[in-house]
This record gives sequence, C-alpha cells and structure tokens, in this order.
Amino acid sequence: MQRTRFKFSVLCTVLSIVLTLAGILAPAVAQPCEWASGLNFPGMNNTVWALTVFDDGRGPALYAGGFFTSAGGVAVNRIAKWDGTQWSALGSGMNSTVWALTVFDDGTGPALYAGGQFTTAGGVAANRIARWDGTRWMAFSSGMNGPVLTLTVLDDGSGPALYAGGQFTRAGGVAANRIARWDGTQWSAFGSGTNGPVLAMAVFDDGSGSALYAGGSFMIAGSVVANRIAKWDGAQWSAFGSGMNGPVLALAIFDDGGGPLLYAGGDFTSASDVEANRIARWDGTQWLTFDNGMNNAVLALVGYDDGNGPALYAGGDFTIAGDVEANRIARWDGTQWSALGSGIDNSVWVLTEYDDGGGPALYAGGVFTTAGDNPSPFIAAWRCAMTEMKAAMRLSTTSRDAGNESYIE
Repeated sequence: MQRTRFKFSVLCTVLSIVLTLAGILAPAVAQPCEWASGLNFPGMNNTVWALTVFDDGRGPALYAGGFFTSAGGVAVNRIAKWDGTQWSALGSGMNSTVWALTVFDDGTGPALYAGGQFTTAGGVAANRIARWDGTRWMAFSSGMNGPVLTLTVLDDGSGPALYAGGQFTRAGGVAANRIARWDGTQWSAFGSGTNGPVLAMAVFDDGSGSALYAGGSFMIAGSVVANRIAKWDGAQWSAFGSGMNGPVLALAIFDDGGGPLLYAGGDFTSASDVEANRIARWDGTQWLTFDNGMNNAVLALVGYDDGNGPALYAGGDFTIAGDVEANRIARWDGTQWSALGSGIDNSVWVLTEYDDGGGPALYAGGVFTTAGDNPSPFIAAWRCAMTEMKAAMRLSTTSRDAGNESYIE
C-alpha cells in the first residue's frame, strides 16, 4: 500500500509538471464567464453600499454593508457575512446604514472596520464607526459627528493607520474636516481638511512614495484649490492640475501593462480641462483620458483578473462604455471596453474580488435586482469558468500536495 501511495504521489507530480508546461506553451483561450444564479447566491432586501473580504480566523469571507435587514432570508441589520455557502449576521448589526468597510490591524490583530450613518453597533454606542473582531462589535473613541463614507489603510512611514473620509467635522472629539487618521490610539486631522464631502480614497505611489488620494465634492483641501481630488503626502495637501468639473466618486489603482496608474471615476466630464467623460487616469504628471468614457456616472472601480488577464472593471449608472453597450458595468483591458453579458438593471455602487473556494469571482453590490438574466437582489457575482487544463492542474496539484494521504486501492 505504501508503495502504491508513493507511486501515485510521483505520478501526480509528473502530471502537474506536464500540465504546467502545456499551459505555458498552449495559446491563451478566452474564459467563458457568466453571472451566477441567485439560487446559488441569494441576495438582500435592500441596497448594498460596501463589500470587502476579511478572515476572522475561520477563513476568508465576503462582508457586505448597506441598508438591508435581510440577507438570503437571514435577519441581518445592515451588515452580513457570506462564507461561500450561506449568509450570517454579525451580532445584532447596526441601527442605520453602513457605507464603508475595510480591514485594519491596530496592533491587536486584523479586524473589520465599518463606517456609516449608524450610532449603535451590536447594541453598543458607536458613532458612525465601529470595529468587529470576529466575535463582537466595539466602539473606539467617541466616533464621528457625521457620516463616514469611505475607509482605507496607509502607512505613511510612521506605521499603518486607518483613514476615514465623509461628511463629519469632528473625530473622537478632535476637529477634523471630512477626513481623519486613526493610529490605533487616537484620531488626528489632515491640516484643515476639506471644505466638502470626501467620497473616495485610495493609496498610490506616483514615484515619490505612497500617499493618500482623496476624491469627492470638495473644492479646497487644506488651503489648496483642488477641485474634487487631492493628494496628502503625510505633511501637506496638493492638487492634480485643475482637478475635475464634477464629483469624484471612485478611485482605484490598475496596471494595464505600462505600470500602475491612479484611475478616477465619477460624474465629471473634464479632468484638468481635458475631456474625460466620467473616468480618467493620472500618470503622476497629468490626467489622461481613454476611449470615449461613459454616458453616465461611474460609481465603482476595481482591478480584477477573470482568467483572461488583468482588467479594470467599472460600475455605475452608465449604459455605454466607450462605444459599447454596457449596462452599469464594463471591463477595460487596456485597449478597449467590453460588456459583462447583458449587464445589470440598475446602479452598481461597489465592486470587489472574492474566492469562495470555487475560484475568484467579481462581486457587485448596488440597488439592482437583476444581473444578466438572473434575479440578483442588490448583490451579484460574475464568475469565469476554469478551462479543462486549469481544472486538471488544480486537481493534480491538490493530489500532489496531499502526499502520502493520496492513494489508489
């Protein structure tokens, strides 16, 4: 028996090598993709505004925040966890909308942070921001005096910190106009902040070091005229040319093969006086437009590889991307836009990647009820099938890794 197990293990190793070489030599084949059936991925009873992936110690799971009170028939208050099989609640949830989710380690271990309009989390007083450690909700400091709309994490050289943007003017009792930094102990402001809501944030290195980029409806950042988008380098604010002529609602980093760039989406039609219909990219020096943009607002951006190569995905209110009909969601491969099937029937507000064990998929949240031809209330998954070659490679690798536990009778 032991000899048989050994032979099988060796066979799997050889097969894996052969398949890997075949995969390298074989021409690339486009992967078939489709919207997942709602029967396999039940949705919500109201809007999904935020999505992120967090591992609470039981494996990575998808977390959704919004205005819903039911997820797949399970009672959940504005926040829920999807483990690839079912939805579950996070305690008693929140008493109002969750607008933003991210993961941050304040030194005590990674935790899920939620921002929004709520004032309680799990029955605990938590003004617009709270922390979930996998078991319970906790407030930190006295929170904010207005909605938290976006969250991200940045290490500016003094250690990782949580950054919050929104419509507040105080954070933990500290004057902080629409944007603030939490170092695990206390809140601090970014100079005099911004004079209007911060709606999106991203971390990007334009060659001068990682910095925080903020977009929104503001016109001033610190004392700088910024017109809806600005950069914080850890010491001061700076503008991107003359900014945008409409709100910036989404920011993401994507590399189309020429190096990573900052992409901005929103409801603008020009970026630094360059025509840019709802989407533009910043190369560190200037704004660049691509294709003809969109015919309506871009609300979400994310980079994702569906098996056909890395691409930038945009979600929003649009029905045209470039010259292509693309209902509320589209894919940019660095050269052209393409649709995702027949698209989605209403606004897409958030996009993220998650692997539930069946391979990575792109998840979309918003105010829609249909994705493709499938009922998909407020949340949907775009999944691409593995080729037979990739499936065989996964099987051979799994068998090989099992070592002496794999055998043939």
